[in-house]
Amino acid sequence: MPRADESPESVPGWLLWPIRAVAIVVVLPFRLLGMALTAIGRFLHRYLLVPLGRLWHHAIVIPATWLWRWLIVVPATWLWRCLIVVPATWLWVTVLRPPARWLGKALLTLLGWLMAIPVLLIGVPATWLWEHAVVPGARLLHEWVLRPVAVFLWTWILAPLGRGTVWFLRLGWQGTTWLFRQIYRFLLRPIGIAAAMTWRYTFGALWRHIVAPTGRWLRDEIIRPTGAAIRSLFSALS
Repeated sequence: MPRADESPESVPGWLLWPIRAVAIVVVLPFRLLGMALTAIGRFLHRYLLVPLGRLWHHAIVIPATWLWRWLIVVPATWLWRCLIVVPATWLWVTVLRPPARWLGKALLTLLGWLMAIPVLLIGVPATWLWEHAVVPGARLLHEWVLRPVAVFLWTWILAPLGRGTVWFLRLGWQGTTWLFRQIYRFLLRPIGIAAAMTWRYTFGALWRHIVAPTGRWLRDEIIRPTGAAIRSLFSALS
């Protein structure tokens, strides 16, 4: 029995011809039937369904839309406006709105009076109590308790404490100033003078007699001649 990957040329002739005959008899009719159905479907779609759709749109949809708009929607809108909206608007403006406005004002007035009752019941006694009890009591408390206590505290406690604090700070400032003057006079000034004399007679003399002359000699004998030679060389090369 031949394998599946063998080519048709490797199949014997006595077996190849029956296979082709069976394929032609079995497969070809179905393929032809499919091609015929496809062609019929394309033909019906092109020459029957599309014209019928256009005919339906122009003969049914467009007239039905026109009839719906002009025979139903427009008359219904007109009837709704004339029979419902206009009478309802007239009824509201002429009959219902004035009593409703008056009733709203009356309710607001009544509500204002109802809200004013607790205010009157509480506010009037509270105002009288504030004017005739709290304010005089606070004035008496200030005149006979708070003010004498404040005067006593200021006269015998706060003012002496403040004066003592100022005297102590002044004494501390004077002592600190005297201490710094003594430190500057007997410590910092002698150290500064000694440092200046040391610099003058040691490092100053070393700078004046050794470092400065050596630097001038290097500048005049080595650095300047070398720079002049380098400039002359670059001038000759350019």
